[in-house]
Amino acid sequence: MMAVMGEMFGELVRYRGLLAMLAWRDIRVRYKQSLLGVAWAFLMPLAQTLVLFVVFKFAVLGGTVDPEKYDNIPFFLFILSGVIPWTLFNSILASSVESLTRNSRLVTKIYFPREVFPLGTVAGALVDFSVSLSIFIPVYLFYVITDPRVSISRHLVLLPLVLIIQLFLAAGLALIISMANLFFRDVKYLMTFVLQFWFFGTNIGYQFHFEHHPALKWLIQLNPMVGILNAYRDCLMGHPLNDPLGLATAAILALIVFVGGWRMFHEAEFKFAEYV
Repeated sequence: MMAVMGEMFGELVRYRGLLAMLAWRDIRVRYKQSLLGVAWAFLMPLAQTLVLFVVFKFAVLGGTVDPEKYDNIPFFLFILSGVIPWTLFNSILASSVESLTRNSRLVTKIYFPREVFPLGTVAGALVDFSVSLSIFIPVYLFYVITDPRVSISRHLVLLPLVLIIQLFLAAGLALIISMANLFFRDVKYLMTFVLQFWFFGTNIGYQFHFEHHPALKWLIQLNPMVGILNAYRDCLMGHPLNDPLGLATAAILALIVFVGGWRMFHEAEFKFAEYV
């Protein structure tokens, strides 16, 4: 496994200029002729957070939110801290699914590692993620100052690790679905439904509790984004990790998906020219 990862990272380092160029091109195309431009990167998560906040607090929960059901986290911050990481994950998968078919001319003309196309979407989504932090950080600091349930502690240093686990998971899936869509063009339509179901099966606007259905806990643990979002929230709130098993499971799945995805992608690469 280490040899596979070393080989892959070696190729990416050699072609880092091309990777950066593709990421920058995707960003420019995404916001070209857009009235608000890059502002959409933080307006969309904010709008989604507001909608979920209203729906869950007033429509679904009848105007009351039990803080114990949300791990004693301010409800608005609970949702926002789930929406922004999910937006990063969703953006990577949605953009990468057609990354090979969009670049069919380059795929067939010259040699370079084709992984740069799906992985370039990861780099582009990270730029959007950085912009979205411009809305999250002020909201987070507001709660740090005004709400005793939120504090900055040493657990905050674990955030980069959680982000890395999420990126490995997303990058591995990006390799798999971009390759699958090259061979079967309806994969891009299937991914629309998969991401919608995945969104509602993840603890973005609500928290999972298993007091009455403990058997469901093991099923939910198979969704790596649950453990990842729990870890994000614990680090941000100043809590120790309440779900270390969920994060460990997510890390193992992310590594398996990443290494397995790269190997499948690399072994099928010689067939790409026949399908573009």
